[in-house]
Amino acid sequence: MLYPLKFKPYLKFYPYGGRRFAQVLQLDDIPQDCDIAETWEISDHGEEQSVVVNGELAGKTLRELMQQYGPELVGREVYDRYGDYFPLLLKFLDCDKRLPAHMHPNDAHAGRLGLADKGKTEAWYIVKADDGAGAYIGSLPGLTLEGFTEAIARGDNYDGVMKKVATKTGETYFVPSGRLHGLDGGNLAFEIQQNSDAGFGWDWAGFVEAGVISPEDAQVHPGLAVECAYYEDGQQETTQYVAIEEQGATRSFCCASQYFVLENWKSNTPINFSDAAERFNTFTLIGGTARFTANGEAVEARSGQSLLIPAGVSVEIVPGEEGVELLRCYVPQLQRDVIDFLRSHGKNDEEIAWLGSYGQGNDLLPLLKLPENIFNRS
Repeated sequence: MLYPLKFKPYLKFYPYGGRRFAQVLQLDDIPQDCDIAETWEISDHGEEQSVVVNGELAGKTLRELMQQYGPELVGREVYDRYGDYFPLLLKFLDCDKRLPAHMHPNDAHAGRLGLADKGKTEAWYIVKADDGAGAYIGSLPGLTLEGFTEAIARGDNYDGVMKKVATKTGETYFVPSGRLHGLDGGNLAFEIQQNSDAGFGWDWAGFVEAGVISPEDAQVHPGLAVECAYYEDGQQETTQYVAIEEQGATRSFCCASQYFVLENWKSNTPINFSDAAERFNTFTLIGGTARFTANGEAVEARSGQSLLIPAGVSVEIVPGEEGVELLRCYVPQLQRDVIDFLRSHGKNDEEIAWLGSYGQGNDLLPLLKLPENIFNRS
């Protein structure tokens, strides 16, 4: 019988990393004497595997769990949609230095180009932003394919093509495939994304020298970025949260797309969590501690750690003395899980629409029958 699964993450030593995983999240099961850029918390991506550390399945990779349990692990609803492909990848980013300027193709572009991965839509939750930290996200107003090409040619790779905004702790940025972006230095972020590493950069900022990107890819990526980019403008880059109270917890919807929903839960009292839908859930702690108990397995977790709750598993979450702050992620049925649910709690359609941010990457607008320009109203 499956139970709450806690993982050892897969570490990435990209050039922009720092020491925030040790110094801010206070993780003690990672190297303390070197810069780390990313911890892939729950990952089934080729050789980049997270590994179970608790219970009788300890030592198993997520790929091995998918092969052994399949629909029992992810749920029939998710398995019928994605098959053997685990659809999400969760990670922390330590942007001690600037993340390279890049974008991700959508599923259609990835298929047409023959990429090994699917497209990639993602969202950032800013766990901690230093004073003066920022992000490049979204194309400059009026940017065109020709203007993008010219900016790359003259080396104006950031301010010449993207908007820069100040980041704040606790904000969420939705980054659909096609949107130009790059987190600036001074951010510790949680990222939820499609299970893909497809991306095209036009300034790989040390990645070639570090052997992460080949010189050949670095040469062709700018043209592919120009080809696959979204050229659009929106009123603001953050989403607007929609919050409800549930079981004594504050449950805030942070963003929603066809691929994932990201929620923030804060509680000082026990939560009895059970998902009526046939799907898995993930919980990542960004504050406090908690004990997760189900099917005879109790596992302690603290800030910076992630758990996968298999489909059909009901779990008791008991916060520590100082409470707990959790990020919940799941694969949604948008009409049922977001629109109808939030309407039943008295939320209006414009509030709900903000969970998808502006532009053509907003999957909620067609279901809500709202126009894209709704976000441009004063």
